[in-house]
Amino acid sequence: MAIDTDKIVHAVMHGSRIREEKGIIPLFGVYLSMIPVQYYNRISFGFEKKMGNDGNAEKLLVAAGQECGYATFQGIRSSREWDEVVKPMIEHIEDQINCFVSIAIAFGWGDLAVQELVPNEKLVIRASDSYEAKGYVDAYGKADAGKCYMLRGVAAAFMDLVYGGEYPDGCFQYTAVETFCQAKGDPHCEFVARKASR
Repeated sequence: MAIDTDKIVHAVMHGSRIREEKGIIPLFGVYLSMIPVQYYNRISFGFEKKMGNDGNAEKLLVAAGQECGYATFQGIRSSREWDEVVKPMIEHIEDQINCFVSIAIAFGWGDLAVQELVPNEKLVIRASDSYEAKGYVDAYGKADAGKCYMLRGVAAAFMDLVYGGEYPDGCFQYTAVETFCQAKGDPHCEFVARKASR
């Protein structure tokens, strides 16, 4: 069975209408919250500016995105909704990554697409409308380097979840680089995840 992205997005969007009093959304086995992207970008890029240009902020932000993506999508993959809506579509272990991408699209993380997947070796994800890249350009102008730290970490997390070993010990088995970024003026953002060198 092919992955039905529309069905997955619909399930997430339908479920996201259920909100607790404080705006928390219990969905797909995890608790989500509605946070404006401007707030997220202001905190992330403000942190980066305060830390300076030594690359430490970038490493920390990417690692945070990877660990968050790892835990969040493990919760999603362990949920009743995953079993009911998504699991019947999965024929091969790699199909999980396409399902993760469909859920990320529903979360509003961008118009994401898997460009290449070499099992256990390489994942290439493209985003045509990254909120991180747009947010950076809106606040600071054109960047010299990629600025999609969360999406970069999440690309590696997807590989961790499928090929990195048993949860929770499989995190950081993969690492990702951003080869193209709209914040630099590229036509899209692109993330390449590969096995981490130790």
